[in-house]
Amino acid sequence: MEKAVLRRLTTLCIVCGLGCLVLLGVAGFRDTNREWKYYQEDYREKLMGKLGRDKNPAMYQRVAQMKPELKQVVVTEWQTVDRCVTCHISIEDPLFAQARQPLKTHPYPELLKQHPVDRFGCTICHGGQGLATTYYGSSHEPIHNWPVTLVSKGLMQSRCGYCHKNFEAIKADKLIEGRALYQELHCAGCHQINGQGGAVGPDLSSFADKDPSNFSLENLKGSRSKQNWVIEHFQDPQRVSPGSPCAATP
Repeated sequence: MEKAVLRRLTTLCIVCGLGCLVLLGVAGFRDTNREWKYYQEDYREKLMGKLGRDKNPAMYQRVAQMKPELKQVVVTEWQTVDRCVTCHISIEDPLFAQARQPLKTHPYPELLKQHPVDRFGCTICHGGQGLATTYYGSSHEPIHNWPVTLVSKGLMQSRCGYCHKNFEAIKADKLIEGRALYQELHCAGCHQINGQGGAVGPDLSSFADKDPSNFSLENLKGSRSKQNWVIEHFQDPQRVSPGSPCAATP
């Protein structure tokens, strides 16, 4: 009886050991095949081709010795960490102005000079999940439990309002138009901003900073994100927020 038990325990230990070896092998394989490593290798090869061995031997040699590594920007002011530059490694390199994503240079270099990546990171302006190192995880498209998807180009100015309150000074035409619509459509009759307005609807003073988890997303037809909630709520508030006193925007 004891020998049978020992045999079973031995077999179980062998199976568990083999299982651990398989898991270690899978983990090692996945670690060596991270998608960002391919992007960085592509950047290294393309940069070597642009530099040329004879034009700048010292720089060429440094680039040739580059190894794939995680890169991140710590923004203490907002207590956040951005790893976007792990894939967008050439975001500030003018040599890659015509490259394809994720190696393409930022399309507005002058704007980037005023908001350097090493100080501001990326997600404060673009949204998304900065800690991620994959296309899916960074929320280029809506993902479960992270409703702050990357902001589309047409809504980029909405992020400017997080820090800039003088829309005229930064020439944010869409924010200026939005503020004008707020006045023209008499939104203040129901909503307050900085203590001014009615109390029928929620206070909109810090709407841009409102946590996405506070939004009911189950009735949305499109992507489940804060940005899309705003759009669909304007179009059909009764569907998005049943019982809302708001009427559809004409």
